[in-house]
Amino acid sequence: MKFHLLLGALLCSHAFAAGEGFTNFVRQTQQGTGVVWNMPVNPTGSSASQLLLEQGGSLFQLWTIEQATAKDYLLDQKVVGTYLPKADIVITTVDPDRDPVTGAPRTRADKPFSVKTTVSGLLSGANIPVAATKVLWEQHLASFGSTVNSITPAQATSGTPRSSTYLTANGTTTVTSGATSLPAVNGVAAKAKGQEHFVVHALADGALTQSQIASAYVHVWPVSSGEISGVMDDQKVRSKAPTLTIKVKDLYPESRTYLQIYEGRQVLGTKGVLMARELDYPNTQNISITPQDFSISDYDEYIKKDGTYTIELITETAFDSTRLDWVTFSIDRELEIRAQLTGLDDSEMK
Repeated sequence: MKFHLLLGALLCSHAFAAGEGFTNFVRQTQQGTGVVWNMPVNPTGSSASQLLLEQGGSLFQLWTIEQATAKDYLLDQKVVGTYLPKADIVITTVDPDRDPVTGAPRTRADKPFSVKTTVSGLLSGANIPVAATKVLWEQHLASFGSTVNSITPAQATSGTPRSSTYLTANGTTTVTSGATSLPAVNGVAAKAKGQEHFVVHALADGALTQSQIASAYVHVWPVSSGEISGVMDDQKVRSKAPTLTIKVKDLYPESRTYLQIYEGRQVLGTKGVLMARELDYPNTQNISITPQDFSISDYDEYIKKDGTYTIELITETAFDSTRLDWVTFSIDRELEIRAQLTGLDDSEMK
């Protein structure tokens, strides 16, 4: 692409160059290759540039030479062309899967992720416009409330950024976060939920306003929680095992949540027998904002004899297997049978 020079605009503030006794020329310097071309010009008028505009842009300098003294004067200069920088943002999380609807990466509030920003097209050197030398990098946070589980990118990036910095060199910059920067919910950092958005802006330059040239975001899920009720820890059960109520909240996409039972007191990491009820949470973009509850009453088949048993509530995700809750209780049905026999009279015993 060739640039059409408007020499009148360049010379209007330098009237002495239009008079007799001066020779005027425009020097075009290719910023990417360093190639220089001098083109004689009239004091007023327009002309096409002699060299094509390269990706790095061109520096146009208007010079005039006083013929009597051979002294040259730099009257004006402008950088023109395709120097609008380019940027790309890639977010990497531990979870290899992405949201099936938006394609955005996803993570959990307590897990690390990295943001890799690659910038190209920035220029360096003297007399280069600021907009050609750096871009603005921003991080925006969008928290989800108790009844909100989605937000548009425009809404997420409309406020004041959590952090920002200028990137002044071409190449890749990587920022790694050990956990989400979203604010805690009711003082619990693990329950933070929402989105973290990252944006790169090209700076304003003359008539051009600041413009977004790259953006990406990560969907942050809270850490799951759960509770087993219906039997107390260290409770002695002398008849049918009581009904259990299971409450779970904030299950991660594609997670598998289940109950297991084993003999003995609780030991983290013990492999037990899978009980009948499971929750297979679907691959979804919506963060759970209500608990998922269920109950189980017929589990005597897992208790073959008297003794101590532990039931655990476990969820398996792309990150790990986590025990959400557990309860240890004892079964003593023999004591109940003896009590029943003691209540029988002699005639019934015969």
